[in-house]
Amino acid sequence: MTLSAKPEGPLVHPNVLTLLRGVIGLFLPFLILHHNPWMHLLGLFLFVLGGVTDYHDGRIARKYNLESALGRFIDPFSDKILILGPLAAFAALKFYSVWWIVPIFIREIVVTFCRTGWLMEGKSMGAEKMGKWKFGFQVALVSLCFLYLLLTPFSILNLVTGSIYYALPVLLLAVISLTLFSGVSFLWNQRALFASEAFNKYVLAVGVGFLPKAPGTWGSLFGLLLVFLTHWNGALYGLTFVALIFWGAFAYKKLIDPDPDPQYIVLDEVCGIFVTFMIIPLTWTSVILGFALFRLFDVWKPFPVRSLERIPRFWGILADDLGAGLYAWIILFLLFK
Repeated sequence: MTLSAKPEGPLVHPNVLTLLRGVIGLFLPFLILHHNPWMHLLGLFLFVLGGVTDYHDGRIARKYNLESALGRFIDPFSDKILILGPLAAFAALKFYSVWWIVPIFIREIVVTFCRTGWLMEGKSMGAEKMGKWKFGFQVALVSLCFLYLLLTPFSILNLVTGSIYYALPVLLLAVISLTLFSGVSFLWNQRALFASEAFNKYVLAVGVGFLPKAPGTWGSLFGLLLVFLTHWNGALYGLTFVALIFWGAFAYKKLIDPDPDPQYIVLDEVCGIFVTFMIIPLTWTSVILGFALFRLFDVWKPFPVRSLERIPRFWGILADDLGAGLYAWIILFLLFK
């Protein structure tokens, strides 16, 4: 009697490779901004390793029939972390103006947010060919930045570093164009999905409002993340705040929900946090105190905040959080300005 051979499987599960790519992306900015050149070399090695995992996780999943909803969910997040972290770090090193990468960040955040909502709704969608080209160009850009960082100390290689210096803006412009074009193409191709009630509930919940415990606190934390991403520029901060309000108003119109203020709606907390930190310097003290004050006033609703809830529909849901944010902002302004 012969024993049946165990079915072959991969040495590493594809989701492990995907998560590894995201972890690498989190560490890369610290390595890039480190003063030690060996840390820069380690950063390049890890970045290449992350790019390799992007190719192999999908190939392994298809080969061994290990494709899963979890994999489709975490794969785009890991890709974005791997790319956006180094791009921000190289902007901090003045390789290019931060404004060059703002459109890339906006595109990646919006597309990933929408894709996640549609996946949660049960609508699966693979990566478009244009998206794969975009990712390839982004990897090339980050790799070129790494080479410039590593070779600049060697004066004998001035010709090489000079060539890279003039090539960077050209490649960066190509990356921005391809990134924006692929984003617009993806959203246009999925435009019918924007109308579903489930997706618009997800928008109003900013994803985290569906968590079973303390959705308002999670919404406030999500808002704090957006504050950190936009606070460095007043115009960007203001435009993000206005865009959130108008997207929320649009999404609320799509609801068929008898509850005038469903618990899962936390976009109002996000907007309230924006009011709390407008023109307030971000320090450990101001952030912790501001967050605590906003949550306090949002729950307490001192006069006249509670009366603002009587405003009809979305605007009433929003107004009381803006009022709570204003109370918190007054205290922060008196303490930190």
